Amino acid sequence: MTWLGDQLGRIADDMPERDLATRAIEAHQRRRRNVMTLAAAAVVVVTVLAATVGVRALSGEPRTAVRPAQPPERSVVKAGVVPSVESAPVYVALEKGYFAEEGLTVQPRIVTGAAAAAPELAMGTLDLAQTDYATLFKTDELGKSFRIVSSLHQAAPGSFAIAVDPGSGIRTAADLRKKKIAVPNLTGLGQLALAGVLKRAGLTFRDVLLVEKPYPEMLLAMDKGQVDAALLAEPYVTVGRESGRARIVEDPMTSDFANVYTAGMSATDEWIRANPRTLAAFRRALVKAQRLIATDPQQARDALTRYTKITKASAAHVAIGSYPAKPDLAQLQRVADLARAYGLLGRPADPADTVAKGG
Repeated sequence: MTWLGDQLGRIADDMPERDLATRAIEAHQRRRRNVMTLAAAAVVVVTVLAATVGVRALSGEPRTAVRPAQPPERSVVKAGVVPSVESAPVYVALEKGYFAEEGLTVQPRIVTGAAAAAPELAMGTLDLAQTDYATLFKTDELGKSFRIVSSLHQAAPGSFAIAVDPGSGIRTAADLRKKKIAVPNLTGLGQLALAGVLKRAGLTFRDVLLVEKPYPEMLLAMDKGQVDAALLAEPYVTVGRESGRARIVEDPMTSDFANVYTAGMSATDEWIRANPRTLAAFRRALVKAQRLIATDPQQARDALTRYTKITKASAAHVAIGSYPAKPDLAQLQRVADLARAYGLLGRPADPADTVAKGG
């Protein structure tokens, strides 16, 4: 007997004969509608679960960081940056609105280098500042409370250069003896790399005279005969070469210094403790810019034309290096070891002690 027949027999005991078929059919239809409704609901649940699992299974899909429930402690952040290729991620994050998305107004302030930025960090006139790791290890050795909060740049062949006037008689590093060399600061990673160049030529810093000049002023200083050579960073290497104002003598970021990590962002311990949400927001925006540049290096070249005077045509030839999203302790140890080997540090440094939590 069919299900419908069973229903008719059961209902017949209580209902008049003329209503049997009608009532049974209505009961069947109600049962059918209920079953269909439950089936549809089950399909929706299964579909949603499958979609959720599918999204989580996509290995290439970046996970969205959990945002803090509260906004950053401060909305305005003053960041010291060197106008070189190293600071490109900061400007990309600005131009793409990544800082604004995090509730931050980041105000870049030009500094000549890490040594110049350190006093401003200590006084609080800067919140964050671009630094080279060698300088940071030295300040840590001196008892200063500076920490690496994010990575910025890794050198590539050609991203730095020892340059001279095209008419100079200097042909090799050995010819730098008793010459004046422009450097952004009198200490730091650039000077360590220069020490490596001099050592390979049989010279030391006692054989040359270092003169502090900001990168944008170095070519003019050579034009005027104020210095005989300069330690240039990109984009000034390309500007000097393509304008005919500089001839490259040697790339300092070779040998022991090949592909070295050159720059990061730093802050004081006090600022980090007082502004954890602000720092987290800054890092998220900066990492987003670094990942964009990794997939599209043209972003860094385009940014260069807006915070330096390089043309778009020249920017196409700039050696931009790479922009690691996080500090690499092994690479930082390499810098620390070089700083120790070349006499900048008096004792071994442990990079783990200088990297802020979450950096």
